[in-house]
Amino acid sequence: MPSRSPRFLTLPLAALLSGAAAAAAAQTKPIQGVDVCTVTGTSGQYSVRVLNTGDKTLSHADVLGVLLNSGGQGGKHVTVSLKDLPPGRYKTADLARHGESAALVSVATYQMINGVDTPQYELYAGKVAHVAPGSALQYTLAPLALRGWTVAYGAAQPRRLEAGSAVLLIYPARPDKKRDLTRPDAGRTPADVVPLTACPGARQP
Repeated sequence: MPSRSPRFLTLPLAALLSGAAAAAAAQTKPIQGVDVCTVTGTSGQYSVRVLNTGDKTLSHADVLGVLLNSGGQGGKHVTVSLKDLPPGRYKTADLARHGESAALVSVATYQMINGVDTPQYELYAGKVAHVAPGSALQYTLAPLALRGWTVAYGAAQPRRLEAGSAVLLIYPARPDKKRDLTRPDAGRTPADVVPLTACPGARQP
């Protein structure tokens, strides 16, 4: 499995959000303590930006991606570990270089707690495969780039998710359970599902 060094980028949170957007972000801080977005270049480059929205430093965030062939099918996995991510800062994992194509598979976050590197959250990249309005589980979610799992999802007041859109399935980590890097646990309901979108104002490579 190839591994690539992260491109180190840090900016104050205030530089990413302004005005009403900053106020809204403060009121709706992600439960998982990070905000994940993507940057896609005009020649195939693909990066994933991880912003620490919590109040504690992340010891690392492990980003798993997959390189795509000309037909959009997943091939080799690419891993990038983003080390020492302070509150209000972000780092960027480059998953595809010039002329390559890639997609996000998952992100796992960790904190040092009492000297122990402890898993915090697991985020899996998916897409909205089907919408059944009026159903208690109105969304069927599938992998963004890989195959082999589906998750039925609904909530008392779920955010609106568009059919075909990219999303992140968010799960609290289970420190006593070995993590599958490519798929969520079967039968486990995500704590939240949020859109996976392009980074606001990101400069294209």
